[in-house]
Amino acid sequence: MNHGPDGWWPWMAEPVREGVEDGIQWRIMANDVLFLWQGYAHIPDGHVRRHLNADGIEPLVDVYGGVAYGPDRQGRIGFDTLQGNSSVIGLDGENLDALRRQLCERMGWPWVEPHKWTCDKVEKETKRMAARIAANDTRPRKEGHEWAGRCCSSISTG
Repeated sequence: MNHGPDGWWPWMAEPVREGVEDGIQWRIMANDVLFLWQGYAHIPDGHVRRHLNADGIEPLVDVYGGVAYGPDRQGRIGFDTLQGNSSVIGLDGENLDALRRQLCERMGWPWVEPHKWTCDKVEKETKRMAARIAANDTRPRKEGHEWAGRCCSSISTG
């Protein structure tokens, strides 16, 4: 599979938000097909935990629902909000629970009142994951190195 110009996979090419938290790159994606948000963070080359698999990384980052993606060859890990108790608010602010309720009814699955996810809540959890990656790196930090985050979203996500 080809990577985009910045090394992220094609489905990660248009993040809703992205930035840097404690020196760790992060991105938020909105999957409007599966009605979920996805948060990703990059474990950089040389990080002392980069060699771990998802099961080894999970206790270190303690992210919602567990590590659902990665680590891939570039060191990215991610989580999603497609859990049994998750609700999703679409980019346009639409509550998509009615569609999920219909799916549960058709499939014969029990309906559980969901946790309401917004882009802001996913951003907070993604930044927390990135900060935990940084906190679990025991390499010495370079003095005077400036880390700056950015939010590139032009979409109002509430």
